[in-house]
Amino acid sequence: MAENYSLNSRFGLNVSSQGAQTKQAPKSNVDITKNVGDFIDSMTSYVAEYENVFDGSVEREINMYSRQAMIVGMNLRAGEVKRQFDMNI
Repeated sequence: MAENYSLNSRFGLNVSSQGAQTKQAPKSNVDITKNVGDFIDSMTSYVAEYENVFDGSVEREINMYSRQAMIVGMNLRAGEVKRQFDMNI
């Protein structure tokens, strides 16, 4: 049974990387600069698109709706008629 748990034994899907060798072309500085520029542009466009999250507008809305839900719940609980059944008849 111990031979099944050897560190050198193969397990899982037995996938090997021998047949999947790829050649990578040397990258030029222009490609790297373009990739970094695209990455920064995507980040700034994301921030511009979701600016209301970052400036606190969404947090204020969430807090407003939370307060409204709390106030409505408190009013509903305060308006309930408390019925108590008396067992001492």
